[in-house]
Amino acid sequence: MTFRLKIEVLSNCIGCGICWTICPKGVLTGKLRERASVLNESLCSGCFSCQNNCPYSSIKVIPIQS
Repeated sequence: MTFRLKIEVLSNCIGCGICWTICPKGVLTGKLRERASVLNESLCSGCFSCQNNCPYSSIKVIPIQS
């Protein structure tokens, strides 16, 4: 059984920049005060740093069985 990870940026994202700054793999990108976006989901290592450090709970890392 293998898993892939889906990264969701929710609509309450305010573009604070924490997620794309903290991500060690460069999965997320964005501009300040604009909603973050997923640059390359396949690079995600599953560290959950983006999700765990988002002050607005706007990032969700979802394991999906494939």
